[in-house]
Amino acid sequence: MLNKDEKRSYYDNTVSYSATNKAENIRNIIDGVLNKTLTMFLYTNLPETLPIEELEKILQLNGTGFVTVIDEQLVVLKGFYNYDKVDIYNRPLEINCYLPDKKTFKMFNISDGVVIKNDYLERGLLPIFKKWGYLINESELTLIIANRYKRMVKTFIANDDPTAESVRTYLTKVDNGESSVITSSILWDSIQIDGETNTNTLHELIEYDNYIKSELYKEIGLYSNDNMKKERLITSEVETGMNSIFPLVDNMLNCRKQAIDKINKKFNTNIDVEFTSSWEYRLNLGENLTEEEEEELVGNND
Repeated sequence: MLNKDEKRSYYDNTVSYSATNKAENIRNIIDGVLNKTLTMFLYTNLPETLPIEELEKILQLNGTGFVTVIDEQLVVLKGFYNYDKVDIYNRPLEINCYLPDKKTFKMFNISDGVVIKNDYLERGLLPIFKKWGYLINESELTLIIANRYKRMVKTFIANDDPTAESVRTYLTKVDNGESSVITSSILWDSIQIDGETNTNTLHELIEYDNYIKSELYKEIGLYSNDNMKKERLITSEVETGMNSIFPLVDNMLNCRKQAIDKINKKFNTNIDVEFTSSWEYRLNLGENLTEEEEEELVGNND
């Protein structure tokens, strides 16, 4: 555990959050969501040479993994298909895998192991994360700007450079949350003030921000209420929202189960995979919600 001085040093050396550093912010959003989805599945009886987090990172980011034996150990590799050899359905018969410890690629026959897919199209989750990461970052940036300019609701138009500089000083103080005044009547007379700078209310922006984050969570199989009305949601609204979160995560679980069955048969293992508690509880395996679960899921918005 860090002591007081070490904590102060750590935070001093940490790069401050910048709303305009979009690339870094999107990476942080993606990492945050990935940290959640890496816990989506619970594996039992996995060999130590198949760490859950490494298996899931390969599947969710690459879309495809190849489980095979290297140096008498069962491992999962990041692979890319070789389409020079295919079967009647245009499915590749070879996969080119990178061996990080050997810093080289090796071509395997598909029959040398088992291909495990993240989803039927082997796209992984990264395209989804990139899309919603961009939208969330833009929404949060808009909220920051809107919140900042709630401190002033007019646009200032200066007729000369000294006036413009004085207005900049005034606005800088407003931006920093400081009190500021204009003392000269001559300066005030040279300033024109025009209209509202922001026609969107913060409530509307928050509602939109809540909506896009809710849509992201639905894509990864977690129910999130995007309805900001005050009264409680009725059961039919909850069930409609629940139904929208099934397809992709069911697809992902089916792909893993099919591959695990092949791995067990080929390598004489006894691995199993299911949803972890967060996904199992919220998906409820397609059964109707009980009153207790509905109460827990929806909550009281009064």
